[in-house]
Amino acid sequence: MTRKAETLILLAVVSVIFALYGSFYSNTFLYDDSEQVLAQQPLESFDDLIMIFTEPSFPTLPYYRPLTRASIILQKTLHGDDARWFHLFNALLASMTVGIVWLLIRLPVFRIQPVPALFVVALFGLHPAASSCVYPVSSGRETLLPAALILLSTWCFLKGTQKYYWWAVVTCGLAFLAKEQAIVLPVLFVIADRLKLTGLPEQKQKIDWLRRYAPFLLLTAGYLLLRWLLFSGTEVKLMLAEQPLGPFYSLLYSLQTSFVPFVELVYEPPVDVWFDPMRITVALLLTGILIYFVFRKSDVLARTACFWGAWFLLLILPTSNILEQECFYSERYVFLAMLAPLALFASIVSQYWDRFLVRKLFVITGLLAGVCLACISGIRGFYFENEETFFQQWVNTNPSSPTAHVHLGLVYASHGQFSEAIACYERALAIDPEFTGALINQANDLVTMQQYDQAIQLYQRSLELLDEKLQHLEVGVYHNLGNAWWGKQDAERAIQSYEHAIELSPEHLPSYLALADIYLQQNQPAHAARYLNAALKLESATKQKQREIHNVMQRFHLE
Repeated sequence: MTRKAETLILLAVVSVIFALYGSFYSNTFLYDDSEQVLAQQPLESFDDLIMIFTEPSFPTLPYYRPLTRASIILQKTLHGDDARWFHLFNALLASMTVGIVWLLIRLPVFRIQPVPALFVVALFGLHPAASSCVYPVSSGRETLLPAALILLSTWCFLKGTQKYYWWAVVTCGLAFLAKEQAIVLPVLFVIADRLKLTGLPEQKQKIDWLRRYAPFLLLTAGYLLLRWLLFSGTEVKLMLAEQPLGPFYSLLYSLQTSFVPFVELVYEPPVDVWFDPMRITVALLLTGILIYFVFRKSDVLARTACFWGAWFLLLILPTSNILEQECFYSERYVFLAMLAPLALFASIVSQYWDRFLVRKLFVITGLLAGVCLACISGIRGFYFENEETFFQQWVNTNPSSPTAHVHLGLVYASHGQFSEAIACYERALAIDPEFTGALINQANDLVTMQQYDQAIQLYQRSLELLDEKLQHLEVGVYHNLGNAWWGKQDAERAIQSYEHAIELSPEHLPSYLALADIYLQQNQPAHAARYLNAALKLESATKQKQREIHNVMQRFHLE
């Protein structure tokens, strides 16, 4: 195949991937997007951009992903809350990631022929695990962007020249700022060097090794220091004692997802949902076949097989349940790792490429697999169409998840269907009677329905259950408890609740405004003015909100 034909086919594959994912540009924001996109303020100055790099990326989780977060907030500044542009950018980023995969696997050291490489690129980009990194705006971006940087850094390092070496350092540093998964890159580079995949002469002196890896060691040390300054080490909790089989199940899940993914969306499933003996057997069988052919061609494939084996294991390592993590299993965790079996399969096939039957069988199999994966990923897009379709599918595939029921209830509540919403919260509480999310949201809906007494009981119950990890919710609960008391026209208890919220969070603007409203209705303008003036000084008060406060003060002659 000529270089021109190769390039044209690659462009066609990349275009198909963009067209597939881009066709769902009209999907809405959902789940994490409410916090990561909708709740974010647009950038007003360069200082706002710098601030992103000095704080955690998520208020309740130990994430430091400033580069990914900055990309989202920059888009928020440019496009507002128009989800279409975010979805199109994710589709474009997926296409670019696939292009970088092409650059990586076509390095001479991997000995992959053009046609098998093209199929690797297509199958990688069309895989359902890839779709789970494209359709959801924020959680998808948090995997796609670091994946592109990790791939690019690996390609630069394996190029083996001084110029590309420094680009590998730069992109490795950027990957650190995109997601924690990148922490394994320096280890992968050491393995690549030991396997002699970079084409460099062997480093015989320790000082030569130190000089080569010093930039990556400095990057790693600086990154860990940043995390220590932000989290003080509190984010690290070993889970092996509680879940000794966690890493083993993570490996099984990764193999199953890579080889035999579910057709329908099975979002962040627990073991009892994803564990399928038939799928695991097929996955292990296919893994065994790969290993068998590697041994048959060990003289040619041994080094590349070791590299891709290390790639697979290292890239699932950060999310293999050794440390405490947000969810135990997710297709997003497998996305980058699954390149390993695809690339290894292409390397094996390339060793037999001179045989006509092999070429014919491979092309037919690859086309069928590509069509099947494209259809599955296309079907997946409809599950991400809006929050109702997404959470309903989550409930359907994992009815024991209280989180899924609560979020489906929030969707019903947003449509004014409070009876259906409360039914969802009660199902969540039947699964976990101490699930505070269900208690709080049910209470919120009861306030809207003016059933204040029951709402107050639920708020008070939730305050008893909130532990250290959920203390950030106390502010909102006390504020909403104040709303319930004020609904009962109990001004004294409402004021106490709002003031308690302010004690917990002096920047909580809604509580200041609620207190001012109570005092205005009680004809106590001096007290109202005190809270409105305090609200104007808050950092959380946007310019729009400040204008609204000034208008209120002018209307009631409080200035």
